[in-house]
Parts: sequence; structure tokens; C-alpha cells
Amino acid sequence: MKDDNQFLIKCPNCRQIREPDYNDTTGHYVCPICAHPLDAQVVIEKKKRGLK
Repeated sequence: MKDDNQFLIKCPNCRQIREPDYNDTTGHYVCPICAHPLDAQVVIEKKKRGLK
């Protein structure tokens, strides 16, 4: 199943719970709704917990 490595986070700006987009230019995760930059450490920790 290809959804195994997807993870959801809640954007602090628009409050939507979505899978973040990765911006290759800046190297940061951003909200797909409002393009608010998301804290990469939080994203990484949630991803690690989800994969265990």
C-alpha cells in the first residue's frame, strides 16, 4: 500500500489537518492549503512515531 509513509499534521496557521508538501527550493515542509512553513522537527518526530 503506497499510503504507508504518509503522515498528517495540523497547520498552526489555517488549522487544517493535511499531509504537508515538501518545498524543494527552500528544503522545508509547507502547508498545502495556506503555504505556511511547518516546523520540520515536528514533522520528523510525527513521521518516526507513525512508522514504528
